[in-house]
Amino acid sequence: MAIFNHENFILDLTNSNKARLYKDGRLMFMGDGYRAITMLIRNAQDTKPVKQRFSAQLSQREKPKFQTNDLDVLRREALLEEEKRKAEMTKKQRVIRRPKIK
Repeated sequence: MAIFNHENFILDLTNSNKARLYKDGRLMFMGDGYRAITMLIRNAQDTKPVKQRFSAQLSQREKPKFQTNDLDVLRREALLEEEKRKAEMTKKQRVIRRPKIK
């Protein structure tokens, strides 16, 4: 990759292992390139050039977009699992018998 200058930030992506984000000449972040890009977007005044330059990297990490029907199905499945777990717990509680005290 290369070095990207924007406002008072410098994003150095030349090292494939670690990206470096500088603000006013001081190291702000060193680590994952995607996290450095998102930090730059969060801290920059004008984010449009940054988003345009790194659109490919940002689109790869886009969160899945669930439809409302998908969410309903996931919620129903979670409820069924929870009810099943509760039923098993009550069944185990009933099986445990206390010894009779004489």
